[in-house]
Formats: sequence, structure tokens, C-alpha cells
Amino acid sequence: MHANKARGVLIAFLAMIVACSNAGGPVKDRRLQVVATVFPLYDFARAIGGEKVFVTMLIPPGTDARDFELTEDDIEEAGKADIFMFASFEMEQWAYKIINAAAEKTNMVAVEAGRGAYMLPALSPYGQVRSDSAPALTGKDPGGVVRYDPYIWLDFTNAQKMMDNIAAAFINKDPKNAKLYKKNVGACKDALAELDKKYKKQLAGCHTRSVLFAGNWAFAYQAQRYGLSYLPAYDLSADAEPAAGQMLALIREIGKQKVRHIFYSSETVPVPVQTMAEDTGAVLLRLSNGQDVSREDIDAGIAFTDLMERNLEKLKTGLVCH
Repeated sequence: MHANKARGVLIAFLAMIVACSNAGGPVKDRRLQVVATVFPLYDFARAIGGEKVFVTMLIPPGTDARDFELTEDDIEEAGKADIFMFASFEMEQWAYKIINAAAEKTNMVAVEAGRGAYMLPALSPYGQVRSDSAPALTGKDPGGVVRYDPYIWLDFTNAQKMMDNIAAAFINKDPKNAKLYKKNVGACKDALAELDKKYKKQLAGCHTRSVLFAGNWAFAYQAQRYGLSYLPAYDLSADAEPAAGQMLALIREIGKQKVRHIFYSSETVPVPVQTMAEDTGAVLLRLSNGQDVSREDIDAGIAFTDLMERNLEKLKTGLVCH
């Protein structure tokens, strides 16, 4: 009895020592560590992974992936993740730098989420039929030229494909939670399918199907899918501003066509757009390309579907839909 009692005291004492030694040490986060480049991927990953993943966004809010300047710190941090996901080599042409750096040093898995999605040629007439589109690229274009429209997630069938690729990566890295990932991705895809039906139904009876857009057009996928046409308010370049003569001509044309709404997508209203609106009485409506999200919206827990719901309401207003 005494021996058993002494043994019990010893075990309790050793357990206390182990507990105390661990109390002050860092607790390892056993969730999958995921680095996503852009907001749609960040949001999809959070929804599919749930509490089993920890997702960070590489590109700061308000920064376009094509303009993002990758640093050595970014490469190092992304390389530490279990999974690094990017939309496509067309959008993030610098992704190969992270992949190459991590290849021999870490167990990071790189996921081109847009792999298998279709892409519209960047310089083709907007509204091109799907049969003329091309598959997502599998490598960086040597010339660094954007050959295809990179905003693939704005077609919800593409977004669903991206979700499938994300779920497959999670299952590959964490097979014990495969059931959860499959359940979550199914729910996410169902939500997008319902949103797609909503767009088709509510945009079917609009007074006009022409979108007067100012700045860099990023909505070719939605224009094609829902039968809309694009009217440039001025030059396609995001940095270009019309000359004074062009401005006057545009203002006269807007007045002649009785345009009541001008769409744009930048965080701040371009000066020429503001001028046109003031001189014609047109109302400005901002559409989200799904990537330009503010820090405030992210902190508030906004989802990709929320952004697309907002877009639908703006389109219905601007196109005068019944």
C-alpha cells in the first residue's frame, strides 16, 4: 500500500512538472496555415476550411494583384504556409517566385485555384462566346503580357471550380477532415448557384442592357454570362483621362442618349467621371470586381457573395430592371 501510494504521489508530481513546463510555452496552432493572394480566394478558403484552417491574405486591401510588388518578406512568409493559393499565373504573374523559393525548403503546397476555369482573351470584344475562350494558363507568360482577362471569379461557374480546387488541396493536406471540407464546399457552391439564378432572373427584364463604364473594365465575364454590353465612358486604360474635347463630346453623347447612370470600380471616383456626372446629372454607381475590398469590410466579415449581391442591386438600378 505504501509503495502504491508513493508511486501515485511521484506520478502526480511528474505530471505537475510537465504541466508547469508547458504552461509558459507557445501552443502550436494545428490548423492548416493558408496564404491566399486575393480576397475571393481568402473568402472561399475561410468558408470551406472553417475552424480547421487559418487564412491570411498576402495582398493588402485595395491593391490590385497585377500591380502588387512582391517583397522578400512576402516570399518567406508565404513559404512557411501549408498551402499557398493564387488565382492564376495570368493574375499573379509573380507567383512562380514564391513557388520556386519554397520548392526545396518547405513542404508548402502551391494551388492555382483557377486551374481548369475558362478565360476570356483580354483584348477580344467583350461578350465573346464561351467556345472562343481559353483554359487557364499553367505557367507564367514569358513576356509578362496579360493575354487573358484575369477576373475569372466574376463568372460564378469559374468561382465554383476554384472552390473545388481549394477543397481538394485541403483534403490532400488534411485528409482526416475531408468530410467537413466536402460538406462546406458543397454549401458554398450551392450558394453561388442560387446567386447565378438570381442574376439571370433579375437582369432578364431590364430597360437597357448596355453598361456605361468609366475606367478599366473588369466585368467581361458577367457581361457575357448575363447578356450585357459594355459602353466605355472613355479609354480602357485605368490611367487614361479624356482630353477636354473628348469630355465635351462624351457629355453631349450622354445627354443625347439620356444616360442616367455611370458605373465605375475604383475606390475613389475618377475626376473625369465626377465631372461627367455633375454636367449630365447622371448618378454614379460603383461595382466591385471582387478583389478591391476595404480593410473595414474585411474586418466586418464581408463575404464574396455579399459583394456580388451589392453589384446585382447596382446593376438593376443602372439598367432599370423590373
